Amino acid sequence: MPQQARIFGQSNMTMYKKFSCWRMFSLSFALCLMAILFMAELQGWTAHRVAAPWDKLVHASVYGLLSGLLGWGMVTYHRFWRLLVLMAILGMAHEGFQSYLPGRTSSVWDWSADVGGSLMVLFLLALAKRKEDDVERRYYR
Repeated sequence: MPQQARIFGQSNMTMYKKFSCWRMFSLSFALCLMAILFMAELQGWTAHRVAAPWDKLVHASVYGLLSGLLGWGMVTYHRFWRLLVLMAILGMAHEGFQSYLPGRTSSVWDWSADVGGSLMVLFLLALAKRKEDDVERRYYR
């Protein structure tokens, strides 16, 4: 595999990052967390658990965690904007899903907290991955 990596212009470290078990674990954990989030809504476990000003922090934290797990599972930082769009669509679907549940309401402010949490975490992760790629380019040629 190292010979193939040199042929295609990739370093050994990039090839290793693509098949890392921890990256696969982060993607799997993020998918399970999304499923748990929607199932908890169906069961009514999350209804009215957090007071009004603090629920935005919970929204930002949950979607930031999801974005961080999915972003860490990605190999490069170049396509984080696609993940941000995916998280915005997921947040919109979650808010639309809440509007059909009894005792729940959907809000544009909740959705903006979802997108804001995702944006903050993905920005920090993009900076970290960019620095990691620069170091890799410098030392693993």
